[in-house]
Amino acid sequence: MHTSLPPRVVADALWLLTARSRGGQHWLNNATCDIDAVEIAGQSQPVTLLDQSSWQESYVASPRSTWLRYPRQETLRQVGPAWTQAIKLGSCAIFGPLSALFKASKLDQAAIIANHLVSTNLYPDWSATEISTVTNKLLNTYPQRPLMMRNICPQVNPELTESLLSAGWQLFPSRMIYLCDPQQTSVWKHNHVKQDARLLDNHEVEVFTHEQLQMQDIAVLQQLYRQLFIDKHSYLNPDFSAAFFELCLETQFLEMHALRWQGRLVGVLGIYTHPEHGWLTTPLIGYDTSLPKELGLYRRLMALLLKTAKDKKLKLHYSSGASQFKRARGGIPQLEYTAIYNRHLSTTTVQSAALFGRLLTTFAPAILKKADRL
Repeated sequence: MHTSLPPRVVADALWLLTARSRGGQHWLNNATCDIDAVEIAGQSQPVTLLDQSSWQESYVASPRSTWLRYPRQETLRQVGPAWTQAIKLGSCAIFGPLSALFKASKLDQAAIIANHLVSTNLYPDWSATEISTVTNKLLNTYPQRPLMMRNICPQVNPELTESLLSAGWQLFPSRMIYLCDPQQTSVWKHNHVKQDARLLDNHEVEVFTHEQLQMQDIAVLQQLYRQLFIDKHSYLNPDFSAAFFELCLETQFLEMHALRWQGRLVGVLGIYTHPEHGWLTTPLIGYDTSLPKELGLYRRLMALLLKTAKDKKLKLHYSSGASQFKRARGGIPQLEYTAIYNRHLSTTTVQSAALFGRLLTTFAPAILKKADRL
């Protein structure tokens, strides 16, 4: 008897098939990585491979952008113009040696496993046997590269975290994330959650479902995302191509929603779901930043995200950023890590990575926790 594949499997397969032939740049304008594949627990997973990353390479493809470029850019963005030059000089004194250490560690040439080039990858809890098997397979395929896996959080994937550690992987702190379980009634008692729900029910701004969106909407949806994440925040964020939006509308790689006000689209939300893993997140959100704040477009989009997670009976991975906003809506801060395996490389490479990892482990958690409280 013929059984159709789940939509998630079809969407992931199409993403990977296209990326293997056209590279990461087909889905992201700022990801110049090649993409290979490896089988884990019977399913093909992408492996992103970067040889040289430019100053505008997205952090989802480039570890250098994750740990060095993005923090430096954020620091410069948050200070006034009067301090910019001083900060630049100070950051050179700090980031110069770090950059040399990072280069020696070869981390930017890592083979990054199960990386779909989104801010937050969702994984199954792969077992110790499955991780050991794929580690050995990858060591044979990429003997000159470190191995890497982004978005490792013990509170999201406890078994996977243990499996990686038992197979000899190390964990380097990468960012502060926010987790929420909308099935808990306490979440819905937050004043901000109640206010946002009332705002969402106010039909001055309409909610469009995935099925209501059409291919001719892609240019507007792409621009709404770019207004928030690229123009307002950072060009190191994933710059999703028109082809990516088309993939999402065709296959629900991301389940797309939009907001419409006065006859035009003014907000977009892309929801990434792996129901069997129990989590939901949003790698794609944006709105018309020129419109009055009183419209509450971001609040409406986040209320829609929380409601969708509740309706689907899934936990919500709020990802990173907007710390006060997310804490006020049930988000619990947790450290997220990047897993590294490099035992097969030269002593200099291993020692450089170990020193870089020690610096991250020593200073990053305190910095991230301090930023979370601001």
